[in-house]
Amino acid sequence: MTTPTVPPPGDTPATPPAHDPATAFSPDTHRIFVIGVLVLVFGGIAAFVVVKLLNPPAPAYSAGDCVQVVEGGRYDAAVEKVGCAEEAALYEVGVYLDDPDEECSSDAYSSYKQTGGNQQEYKLCLMINAAEGDCLRVPTIAMGEEKKVACTSEEANRKVTRVIEGTADQSACDPESAQDARVYPNPKRTVCIGPVGA
Repeated sequence: MTTPTVPPPGDTPATPPAHDPATAFSPDTHRIFVIGVLVLVFGGIAAFVVVKLLNPPAPAYSAGDCVQVVEGGRYDAAVEKVGCAEEAALYEVGVYLDDPDEECSSDAYSSYKQTGGNQQEYKLCLMINAAEGDCLRVPTIAMGEEKKVACTSEEANRKVTRVIEGTADQSACDPESAQDARVYPNPKRTVCIGPVGA
């Protein structure tokens, strides 16, 4: 007859912990958890994209803003926003177009368009920002740079003789300043431009 062996004191074998199904992840639970996290991540990305598409950043310019020419000429210029009362503010934004390939509604507008890169694309249809009595340097070549100058300057070759708000009609100018007049349909404005001595 054998006597059972009793382990010495302090060497009692540990009892394995009981399996608690409430705190353990089964393979199915783990799979559902991973899928839920992925749905949240991709759902968040999709929501961000939709919000960006439906709410694009505010345009850099809007009708009524004034700009100065940083470089270039009337149809190929780089511009930046300035206060309309500043001497450098040669142009006022008449029309803002979301499509840079869309044409301005009249050749009287100068234009600037932003394309390429990560920036928002647009076109600005620009009206001359001048008051009666202002003098201008208007180049004889259309691609040149026009600007406001002092009437006593040797560069001055044209003078604003009249600005008519709410009217887009060349015949509103006197015959001497009608030929070079700028007639803008939106907003309606006629800028009569004659010789410096007018």
